[in-house]
Amino acid sequence: MMEIDEEELTRMSEWDKDKQNPNEEPKNLEPEAVETDKPVETDKPSDGDALPLVTSEEEEAATAPNPGAAPQSKLGTVFPWAVAVIAVAALAFVLIRGTGDSGMNETVGKMDGVTITKADYYEAMIKQMGSEAAISNLDTVMTLKLLDLEADKAGAVISDADIDAEVSEIKKSYPSEEVFEQSIAQQGMTLETIREQVRTQLKLRKIFDPKINPKEDDLKSFFEENKASFSKEEEVRASHILVEKKEDAEAILKQLKEGADFAKLASEKSTDTGSAAKGGDLDWFGRGVMNEPFETAAFKLKKGEISGVVESPNGFHIILVTDKIEAFSPAYDDVKQQVRNRYIDQNSQALISDWLTKVKEERHYDNLLDKISPDSATASPAASASASAKQ
Repeated sequence: MMEIDEEELTRMSEWDKDKQNPNEEPKNLEPEAVETDKPVETDKPSDGDALPLVTSEEEEAATAPNPGAAPQSKLGTVFPWAVAVIAVAALAFVLIRGTGDSGMNETVGKMDGVTITKADYYEAMIKQMGSEAAISNLDTVMTLKLLDLEADKAGAVISDADIDAEVSEIKKSYPSEEVFEQSIAQQGMTLETIREQVRTQLKLRKIFDPKINPKEDDLKSFFEENKASFSKEEEVRASHILVEKKEDAEAILKQLKEGADFAKLASEKSTDTGSAAKGGDLDWFGRGVMNEPFETAAFKLKKGEISGVVESPNGFHIILVTDKIEAFSPAYDDVKQQVRNRYIDQNSQALISDWLTKVKEERHYDNLLDKISPDSATASPAASASASAKQ
């Protein structure tokens, strides 16, 4: 459980100052590949159909990544700012703490001969987390409540449509919905927790927008200075089949020309066991991720095209590009609102600490748990007490 304080709210408002590609991997440096065949152009394959192959113009040969270190998605943080998430147990503790004696006697659990009251539950949680954690958790709840009050005061109404739009913007930094879902799952998050974090971020943005009130020239300068973060780099998703002998690769290529399924052959014949288990899939990657020869060949192929047989220090490869995202660089007017949002998020950082101190004073903020002795903090607030056996 994380306490939200001035520093935390500052991080909550921070945009992607050090934004990184969710799929970025360290560059794999290997000796250059030796060309053994020409890449082959194909129409986009469909399930169950033959994969027609038509000889294309000669391309540079390519290598695939080391089969022992096949590229994996480097899933960066979903958000460029940190937002504390309220644990259910901590929230329950706060709610129970404010309940009257009669409410604290309410039964929340039972088994043969034993009942557990809210008071029992409260006492167990406090003992488990300790007084410092209890104080910190209450500060988190109070700070978020304070943010709600200030957002209401500023008329900052956050609709589901607002949240949907912001989540969509976040997803754009990932090459696919699948990669986005993998990223949040890896961080132990769900779409619902993402949406709650977005709601908090939008409240902060609406509170500080009128305080910062940027001029058009400021926004245009900010856009020019951060143009790369509003652009999209070219990315591809590729699969490959790796074998040790050239003749084996040529035989596989012949099967592909006759209509064999690429994924099936990859799972059966590729010596890159990591990608073979996924039908040869190497997932999405941008430039500067794979070794240079492999990258060059992969980015020259169109969606649905496969290469010829290419030799690398790892063996012999056949590469299939299964999807592709073209690079684009928008004009200022195309992303004007996004520019303003990022400008506010970034420039609010310097204001949050003083603002939070000020509004705490105005709202008479007082965490009373901080004044309770450790012995008192771990005592049940109700006279009704420990688990009692039914007679």
